[in-house]
This record gives sequence, structure tokens and C-alpha cells, in this order.
Amino acid sequence: MTEDSKYSNILPSLIAGLVNGIIFVVSAMALGALIFTGELSSYLPQGIGILLFGSLIFALFSAVTASYPIIISAPQDIPIAILALMATTIVATSGSSWSAQEQYEFIFVTIGLTSVLVGLFFYILGKFKLGKLVRFIPFPVVGGFLAGTGWLIVQFSFSMMTDVDPSINNLSAFFTSDMLIRWVPGAVFAIVLLILHRYISHYLLMPTVLTIGIGLFYIVSFFNGVSVSELESGGYLLGPFPEEGLFTGLPLKYLSGFDWNLFWVTLPAIGTMMVLSTISVLFNYSGLELIIKQDVDLDRELKMTGFSNILAGLGGAPPGYLTLSVTSMAYDIGARSRLSSIVVVLLCAFTLFFGADVLSIFPKVILGGLLLNLGLSFLEEWLYDTWEKLSRNDYFVIVLILVVIAAVGFLEGIVIGLLMSIVLFVLSYSKVEVVKHELTGTTFHSNVERSEYLKRIIADHGEQISILPLQGFIFFGTANRLLDRVNERVEKEGSSHLKYLIFDFRQVTGLDSSTINSFIKLRIMAKNHGFRVVFCNLNQDMTNQLRAGGLLPEEGGVFVKFDDLDHGLEWCEDELIEQYKKLDKELPDSEKADSFKDQFPGIAEFFEEKKVAGDTAIIEQGKDPGGIYFIESGRITVRLGTGSAKGIRLKSLGAGTVVGEVSLYLGSKASASVLTETDCVIYFLSKDNFQKLNLESPGKAAELHTYIVKLLSDRLAKSNATIQALMR
Repeated sequence: MTEDSKYSNILPSLIAGLVNGIIFVVSAMALGALIFTGELSSYLPQGIGILLFGSLIFALFSAVTASYPIIISAPQDIPIAILALMATTIVATSGSSWSAQEQYEFIFVTIGLTSVLVGLFFYILGKFKLGKLVRFIPFPVVGGFLAGTGWLIVQFSFSMMTDVDPSINNLSAFFTSDMLIRWVPGAVFAIVLLILHRYISHYLLMPTVLTIGIGLFYIVSFFNGVSVSELESGGYLLGPFPEEGLFTGLPLKYLSGFDWNLFWVTLPAIGTMMVLSTISVLFNYSGLELIIKQDVDLDRELKMTGFSNILAGLGGAPPGYLTLSVTSMAYDIGARSRLSSIVVVLLCAFTLFFGADVLSIFPKVILGGLLLNLGLSFLEEWLYDTWEKLSRNDYFVIVLILVVIAAVGFLEGIVIGLLMSIVLFVLSYSKVEVVKHELTGTTFHSNVERSEYLKRIIADHGEQISILPLQGFIFFGTANRLLDRVNERVEKEGSSHLKYLIFDFRQVTGLDSSTINSFIKLRIMAKNHGFRVVFCNLNQDMTNQLRAGGLLPEEGGVFVKFDDLDHGLEWCEDELIEQYKKLDKELPDSEKADSFKDQFPGIAEFFEEKKVAGDTAIIEQGKDPGGIYFIESGRITVRLGTGSAKGIRLKSLGAGTVVGEVSLYLGSKASASVLTETDCVIYFLSKDNFQKLNLESPGKAAELHTYIVKLLSDRLAKSNATIQALMR
């Protein structure tokens, strides 16, 4: 490692650790004041010590176990806000007769037990690999969450610089001369740093700007004749801090007199805390992934967060998890090693055991400026940079979440964002074409090879079969569009009368209940217009839904079900053939039969007539077929062996068809097996007789060659027609 790269890791990590350590100390004071207020206000120093001890435990645990070096955890505001509410309720009701010391002891133990329960909950979620659920959160919601985080950081930065909580009611107070002095320099510092960051990425940028900022603060104060004590008393510095140590010991010594019955009453509030904390920690890690641009093992982090909470709870500290703002600041400063977390640990430990008086000289305006810069960078990335990257709908979700977080609250903003994303997703998904292809019986055929006469029937009347392969999840939006699509086909002027409508569900993932209602309407439409509906490739769940809706089974009714599209389409073709064969009574039976004896009377002597029983293999896959098989009567199946018992049906051939011609002309082994479905009469032309035919009767052989070429050309033409239909 070069000296430059060595210092590029060490110096930013030291600075990030120092800045974040100060933030941890200040946050411990602020969060401690949330719980230890009112009748417990006399125990605020102990409360600050409890928060500092928790910060120390979480930071130490992060430094040792974090999967990404700069990840750092700390006690969080959401669980502490709920703990504060619990403490106020307990003190005002059940604990009203207690002394202040008894109230403090109960709250101290309750805080520790709460952290242990939250830790166990986190660990269980990680153990059962539920952390990946956050991957299903829409990207705009995460973006809105980060933009809202940026806004809250901006608010906190102004609160730190001015000691006034920014709101609409006291907005005018920020523009008085006294307030302008407190926050304008910090805002200038933040904006300058933001601009420099866009053009300079050197690791010395942050320490240089920070040193210049602190130096200018004290230089200006010196030339204006303001002493350090006056700056401190005027609220321009972080101090004063307690001079002595703040460690209060562990809560185990108070367990003997703990009121367990009162604690059980708080379990609903603790349950709420678990859910809200889980949402928050997963959102924080999801946001961190976008910042550091790499994936984090969420299940592992949940388990580690669980361990750290259990450890912190044994020391009486409140629940905590990843602090996104502090981790982001360390990343922004340039820290990439665990040194930043170690510095935080040392600073928290020093303050906890020896006091924090040394930190009181740090200017509030500089720390507030650093936080303001972080908040503005979040807003810049998710409001300015995403304008050109996201669709207007996604950008709207980000802005909506930000506005709700700013106006109402953090969780409300996330909930509104999720609901809006769901609505937009439903609207967008309902526009997705549920019909993958629109085919007819003329352009798409079953795997049944038929005689020339039967092929002509299907070619002439195949438009009466409509085939709709479906895709995706069919719900109320897409189901209604599907119904409209069928209605357009039925009402289409000039089209052939629809007799069979085939739905192929092979690529459908599921149906919702509204789809059943649409199919009930389809049944009415089918009865009114005289067509039948064929369901193919329904999985068990879909079949159960249709059965529960009273649509299946329907013997002799509108709906028919088949295991796959091939057999469903075969049934429709057979129905058409039977219908139109009855109408062709004037056609001679010999033309309907397509007998090979009638087609090739001059070469009958070369054929060997075979009567084969059903379920007999006449060609085996991988072996030499030995010649060509002409099917005079009965039906055979060409089946590809796949290792399963049944294999895959490639073709089903009836009277007037041929099998084995490809192997004969190419001199190859059979690529599939051929089995008789029924008792068959077959004319077999062996290889020897085929050679004899070519030598003794070349003219007759040419007729046979012409027939085979026409057969293969016909198959190719059908395949091309199907491909063209699929490409539309």
C-alpha cells in the first residue's frame, strides 16, 4: 500500500470518527431528555449515561461485526419515543405512588428488557431469512425515504445551530438578527462543501474545509472580542457537558423489586416498537445499499443487530440499529475502514467514564453545517439528480413521500408512498397485455398429423378456433380487458363465426377472485353466441379457484378443461372435422380415406402390409427405423423420451400420414419413438425395397419422392405460418 492511499484511509476515518462521536454524545443528551423528563428530570444525567452506554455497546459491536467497515449502530429515536411515551404513562398512572427513585429503577429495567425482546425479534427475523422482504419495496419508496431522511437531517441541523425547533409557527424567529448569526454561517459552510464535493473528490477535502471552518469561527470571534466563555454561555458551542463520569451501573441490581405485572401491560407498546423498528432498520439498510452501491446481507445484519440489542439490553440501554445519517456522513467524509467506529467507541467511552467537558469547545455552527450538508446532499441526489433518471410517476412518489414526512410524519410518509406505489403498479400492470399471442386454428395446429383431406377441412375452417396464450397475473384490471378482447373478436364484422375459444394458462402465475366474475360473464357471452371455451395448462390452484367459482367441472357445458394446449387444440380440431365431414356426404369415401394403395397403385408390390396391435413400439428412439411407415388406418404417436414415464408427445398421426421418412432419407437414427395408440394397418417400405424401387421403377419412385417432398414442404409451410403469427 502506498503512503498516499494509507493516509487516504486513516485521516478521513479519524475525522469521521471524531465528528460522529460528537454527534453520538449530543444525541445521547437529546434522546435521554426525551425519556427522563417531568418527574424523572432529576435523573437526566443517569439517562444520558444510559444512552451513552448504549452508544458505546452498539458502536463497539459494529466495529467488530459489521459486514461493511463504516456501518455503525446507535440507540434510535423511534423506540426511544415509544419508551418515552411508556415512561410518561407509567409514571402518571401505576407509578404515581412511587418515589422518584422507584420510578427510575422501574424505567431503567424496562428499557433493558425492551431491548432484549427487540433483539430476540430481530434475530428471529434474520434466522428465518425474512430480511429479503425489503427487496420488494419499490425503488421510489426507498428514494422518498432517503429524501425524507435528508429533510429531517436538515431540520435537526437548524435545531442544533439555533436551539430552536424549526416549524411553521416559529419560522419568522429564524430571520431575526440574533438567529441569522447562528445559522447563516453554517448554511454557507454546508453549501460551499456541497459545491466542492461535486467537483473535488480528494480525501483531504473534508478535513481541510473543517479546519478552515473552525479556524474562521474562532478568528472572527477573537476579532469581535468574544471570549470562549462568552461563546459557551451564548449557546454557540456544544458545551457545557457534565464534568464527571456518567456511568450508572447495570440494571440487574434492580430486578429483585421489579413489578412484572406492570411490565406485562407494556407489551402491546413493545410489540408496536418491534414492528416499527424492523421497518426502519430494513429501510436504513436498503438506503445504505444505494449509498455504498453494493448489496448487504440483510439476514446476517438482522441477526447481528439482534445480538447487539440483547447485549445492550443487559446493560439497560434502549434499542438501536444502523444509523443511516451517521454512516452516510462517514462515507461522505471518505472513511472506508473500521477506524471511524473505533474512534466513536473511544470518544463515547471517554465521555461516559470521565465526562465530556473537552468537547464543549466544538462550534455548534460547524457541526450543524456538517449535518446540513449531509441533509442537502440527500435532497440533491433524490430530488435533483433523479429528475432525468426516473419516470414522472416514480419521481412523484418520491416528492409525495418527502412532503408527507415533512408535514405529517416519517412513518406516515412511508405508508403513503407504499400505497401510492401499489396504486401506480396496479395501473401500470393493468396496461400490460395479458394475451401473449393471438392465434387461430389456421395458423397454429395441434401435434396431430392428418390426411390431406382432413388438413383441408382445418385449413378452410380453422379461423373458427381462436387461441389466446395468456401471461402474467390475471386480476381485475387485466381480466376485464381480456373479456373486452373476446367481445371484440365475437362482434368483429366479417370474421368467421367463433366456435372454440382456447385459453392457454401455461405462463399465467395466478388468478384473483375478480377473474372468476369475468369468466362467469364470459360463459353468458359464450352461450349467447354459441361458442365453447377451452382451458389448458391450469395449475392446481387455478383449477381449485374455477371449481370453487362453479365453472368447473361443467359436463356438456360451455367450459372444457385439458391438461395442455396440444390436447385441447386437438379436441377442437376433431370437433371441426366431425362436423364438416358430415357435410361432405357427396365426397367419395376413397378421397376421404387417402389410401396409399389408391395413391401408389403401381408400387404396391414394394409395400409390406402389417397389422399392429395398439400400444406397440414400431420405431424406438436411437435405433434405425428400417424404412418408411404409411398409416392406412388407426393412430400412432411420436413420443420423445425425456427420462420420465410418459415423455413428450411430438406428434399424433392418423390414417393417410407417414412416419420414418426423415431417417430414411438422411440415413440417421430415429430421434423419437413411435407407438401405436390403436390397432393399426400399416404399409411398410423397407430400405431394401426402397432401393429396389429406385432401381426398377424410377418413374414410380419419382412419384413417391414428390409426395414426400410435398409432405415435408407442407410441414415447413405450416411452421412458417405459425412463426409469422407468433411474431405479430
